[in-house]
Formats: sequence, structure tokens, C-alpha cells
Amino acid sequence: MSDTTSSKISALNLDDLVWYIYIFISVAALYSNKLEKEYTLTHDKKKLTEFHSVNLVVLTIAFFIYIYFIFISFKRYNSNKNRDTLINVITSILFLTAGGISLYLELKSTDSEINDIGI
Repeated sequence: MSDTTSSKISALNLDDLVWYIYIFISVAALYSNKLEKEYTLTHDKKKLTEFHSVNLVVLTIAFFIYIYFIFISFKRYNSNKNRDTLINVITSILFLTAGGISLYLELKSTDSEINDIGI
């Protein structure tokens, strides 16, 4: 097997891992929604803390995946500097920015909502 083929297979295996992580994120987000529904119905402070904790974990993992996407995009851009790979880099940066803002807002809302109800 050539070095190029071996490198491509390794990259695809890592991509598979990222997709498995996305499956975990999807299941965790569904669980978070369930907890939020329960909190909305019962106003149980424990449910509030739990769904915010799950959201923080999900958003943190997603943030690191976005960093990985930027790394891959830059790598592709450095080997093939064209318009499409540049757009891919810009898209990855925008996803990271959106993920960072979402994570910040979740951290901020966790603190303010939990403090508002006296936890």
C-alpha cells in the first residue's frame, strides 16, 4: 500500500470517528431536550442543572470537532490552493465561531438561570 493510500485510509478512519461522535452528540442532545421538557413541566431544579450540563458537554465536544475541521481545511488548502478549498476554510472558521458563541451563551445562561432560582 502506498503512502498516499495509507494516509487517505487513516484520514477516513478519523472521519469515521468524528461521525460516531456526532451520533453521540445527537443522542445527548435528544436526552437534553427530554430533561428540558421535564424541567418545564415540573420546575425541578435538578433537571435544569442536568440539561444545562448535557448541553455544555455537547457544545464543548462540537467546538473541538470544529477545530478539527479547521485543521483539515487548512491542510487541504495548503496542498491545493484554489477557490473551493479557501471557501471550505472560511466555512470551517464560521462554524467554529458559531460553536464558540453557542458555547458562550450556554455558559452564560447556565450561570444566570441557575443563580436566578437560587441554586
